[in-house]
Amino acid sequence: MPEFWAKAKQQEQGAIARGLPAEGIYEFGRRWFDAWANQSVDELRDCMDPGCGFIDSSTFQNKRIDREETLANCAAAFAAFPDLAFYAQDGTNRSLPYYDYFEDQWRVVIPWRGIGRFTGPMQLPGTDVVVPPTGRCLNFIGVDRYTLTPDFKITHIDTDWDIVFLSLQMSPIAPSSVSLRTMKVQSLASRLIVPPLRFLAFNATSNEHRRFNPPLPAITSADEWRDTADRVERELAQARGHTSA
Repeated sequence: MPEFWAKAKQQEQGAIARGLPAEGIYEFGRRWFDAWANQSVDELRDCMDPGCGFIDSSTFQNKRIDREETLANCAAAFAAFPDLAFYAQDGTNRSLPYYDYFEDQWRVVIPWRGIGRFTGPMQLPGTDVVVPPTGRCLNFIGVDRYTLTPDFKITHIDTDWDIVFLSLQMSPIAPSSVSLRTMKVQSLASRLIVPPLRFLAFNATSNEHRRFNPPLPAITSADEWRDTADRVERELAQARGHTSA
């Protein structure tokens, strides 16, 4: 990504020239991407404020609180995808970060592409729920929105990506393409099935916005997921050893 980072440096220089306190925002971006590429929980922690929480497509719009809970989810992703890394979506200017500075707070938007293979078990942090690996490749795009302190520590992460497409990619058996005929058949079936289901749902539930909040335990300290982190480090070392052999 040499051209991407050269343009990102130009963005920083342009912001400084306009009088914004942007010196260091380029270095933040490098450290953040490198931390993910290195799959280093410690490097990620250095980029975050202690109160950093996150909202992710997998949390169903529910905010998860605290830096350690955020890091626990990062560690779970590293365990499931030992080769997971993130890159710019493409080489165009639209994939460059977007910056905004207001009331002593930076707001940053970064489009990204994640690539990895689901070869390790995925354990939901703080639980005994484990999803076995399927060995499928993952290549998906998304957008992160960050709020940062003036010294470029992340205080909140808001991530959007297509959870349905990701589930389709990770599924052990899934169609690689869908024909127009299949779409027509599915459309006909839905027109026949949905009306009675809608009637039953209307009579069984209140007519208001539905929320889904998985009952995952809150994580407030590294001690609550350190065993998982140690296991992740061992599994990553084994996976990298097999790759280099």
